Amino acid sequence: MNDTSATGNYYTLGHLALFTGLTDRTLRNYLANGILQGEKINGVWHFTPEQAQALITHPTARAAILAKNNAIIYDFLLNEHKTSDQCCLILDLPQANDQRIIEYFCDSINHGGFHDLQFAFDSISGMPRVILRGPSQQVLTLAGGYHALADC
Repeated sequence: MNDTSATGNYYTLGHLALFTGLTDRTLRNYLANGILQGEKINGVWHFTPEQAQALITHPTARAAILAKNNAIIYDFLLNEHKTSDQCCLILDLPQANDQRIIEYFCDSINHGGFHDLQFAFDSISGMPRVILRGPSQQVLTLAGGYHALADC
């Protein structure tokens, strides 16, 4: 995965891969096919929030993203052999800002010592939705950190 550190008002391929669940290869194929638009700066792809939203709503990408999001939930429910506390949390955040959500979760996951987490973001019809799956303590800490930030 490419660098996923904050890049101002732009997302990198790493950000898009993290919050869509799509692979780097799939995103590069979308670039080649014109489904995803972006700008390469110093060898790193950069995408505006508008370009990221266009990807999320494109019919081809939309189907793949929904399949990935659903797989996070179904895989959690079907796994009967968990060896530690796990949880799957779905947050619907109707009053939240998409960009703020993405920045918080991407930066927190990449720089907060979280591991073995799955994260998905979706915002269709104006309803931002976050899916988190992984070790219970990490999922709850991450979600609680967002709500503490949002309450400020």
